[in-house]
Order: sequence, then C-alpha cells, then structure tokens
Amino acid sequence: MNIKVLSFNIWDLPLFFVKNRAERFAGLLEYLKKTDADIVCLQEAFDVHHRERLIESFKDKYEYVGDGDFRKLLFFKVFDKTGGLMVLSKFPVKFKRFVPYSRLFNSAIGELFARKGFLEVILETPNGDLRVINTHLHEETPFFDRSVRLAQLRKIFNMIENKNFPTLLMGDFNQHSMAHQKDFSDFFDSFGLHHPLHRDPQLPTYRPGNIYVDSWINRTKTPKRFDYIMVGLLDRLGLEATHYKPEHLEVDLSDHDPVLLLLSSEEGVEV
Repeated sequence: MNIKVLSFNIWDLPLFFVKNRAERFAGLLEYLKKTDADIVCLQEAFDVHHRERLIESFKDKYEYVGDGDFRKLLFFKVFDKTGGLMVLSKFPVKFKRFVPYSRLFNSAIGELFARKGFLEVILETPNGDLRVINTHLHEETPFFDRSVRLAQLRKIFNMIENKNFPTLLMGDFNQHSMAHQKDFSDFFDSFGLHHPLHRDPQLPTYRPGNIYVDSWINRTKTPKRFDYIMVGLLDRLGLEATHYKPEHLEVDLSDHDPVLLLLSSEEGVEV
C-alpha cells in the first residue's frame, strides 16, 4: 500500500494585499487533482467560500475535516473558525477536533485574529488507524517568537491522550531549518517524532524566487524551510517514507511551496 501525503500553506486570506487569489485558487484545484494525494493538509485556507468550493469539487474523492462554520473578523470580513486549517482524506474519518492556541501569548498583533491552533484527525487506513495533526505555528517576529512556537507544540503534545500511536504532524511551522535547531529536534525526539528521511537536504519552501514572496508584505532575501511533515511509529502500520520533498512549482500558487511525502508498505528508493 502507498499513501501520498500533501501539506500546503495556500495563502488564501480574503484581504486586499493577498495577490491573485482567484487565479491561484483555480490553479490549486487543478494541482490537487493532478497530485491526487490520499491525505491533504492545507493551512491559511481562511476563505469560507473557497473552502466550500474545495469540498464540492472533491466530494467524490475526499472526506472533509474542519469547521464548516464561519466568524466575522473586523465586523465585515468572513473567516473560517478553524484557524485556516483543512484536512481532505480518502480514508474514513473516525475522530476530529480543532484546538486553538492562546491568542494572548504571542508577539504579533495579527496573530490575535488568525485563531491559530491544531486540527487533529484519526483516519482508518487499510493498515490501521493513523493520527494526522495539521497546524500553523506562530509567525516570525523580532521578539519571543521561538518561545511561542515551542509553547504551541507543547500544547499539542500535552493535549494528545494516546501518544503511543502512529502519527503524522505537518504544516507551516514558521521555523527555518528545524532539523538543525536543537531545542526543536530534542522536543520532537522526546515525543517519538522525526523527519521522514535521514538525509533531508532541507530544501526551501519559502523562496525569494517565488513571485509571491517578493512583495511589500512578504519579503526575504534568504531561502527558508518553514514547512514540514514529521512522522512517528509508522512501522506499526508497516509503512516507511520513500519520498519527502517540497515541490517548487513552475507556476507559483502561494507564497509557500507544497511538501509531498510518500509512504510505502514495501522498501523503496527516494525519487
């Protein structure tokens, strides 16, 4: 059995400075059809109408996980209620919940409105149950942002009841080169999570060459790796990672690049 997993921050905020949303969303639908992943985790899927179109477009393929309700932001903007997080799964959903992070313990005003958190899902695969956690951690800021991100990760693990469970933890971690950050790697090790492949070149997912990174709201001269998929106890399902890389698309669909993970029941070679 092969399982293809996709994590993608799609930058779909219904705000004036977010470029080419309609065009990019149409491209996203085509990309998801082409990629045909078994599990899709999206971040920054804030636009309620686009979420509804996603669900309708893939209703014959995916079960949808997330909050279908909405909230009004700044009195007139409509956002979803699950921090912009979505999970689409070909496997039956046995359990789901969204848990918000504290909006007071942060160092960025915009984070007060994002309602960031984590979306936990238990999926029934042919090899057994699999936990999937989709999250979007605190953005980069000049002060205390690293501490906020570690606290958010700590909340995830403190709230998980059964830690002895095959798990995928993925999303936009907003932490560059996490494999080489000792405080983060020690934290993941303590919960039995690790990068899927031992030799991960840490290819960037937030690149100056991406046309949506080079703007007045998003600007960096240094390529960064923000997006990851962490794994734990997959051997209990007879699965191993055979491919794990960001996709640098020919036509950019977001200010982030998607990350693809392929799990296989058989020994494979990274492609």
